[in-house]
Amino acid sequence: MTLPLTPHVLAAAYEYLRATSPFKAWKLPHADEVEFAVTERRDCEGDHGVYRYYTNEHIITISSYYIKTTPELMVVMAHEMIHERQEIAKTARRGGHNKEFHRLAKRVCKVHGWDSRLFI
Repeated sequence: MTLPLTPHVLAAAYEYLRATSPFKAWKLPHADEVEFAVTERRDCEGDHGVYRYYTNEHIITISSYYIKTTPELMVVMAHEMIHERQEIAKTARRGGHNKEFHRLAKRVCKVHGWDSRLFI
């Protein structure tokens, strides 16, 4: 059996991570201020975006095609939360990961016991 993904499950994963280091120091928006969506995209595991022209609300999308377990969900959610933090801090780079992203990913992985190669 695979983990059934719903927007509610994504929000719960987000709030769990938001309550832990280093995320709790980043002042990320509460889950109520973020839109969560499940997709079956086959070109990426997850995505973070912002509705710039409407509300500036953040949206995190996770692919149920790739994400089948809780550990996979947590790693991908953390990855997208790093993108969210960079968007808020205005240090994001379109279409890729910059030095700051890799530095933040290493910090996240050290705290949560993940391999930083998962964040490439």
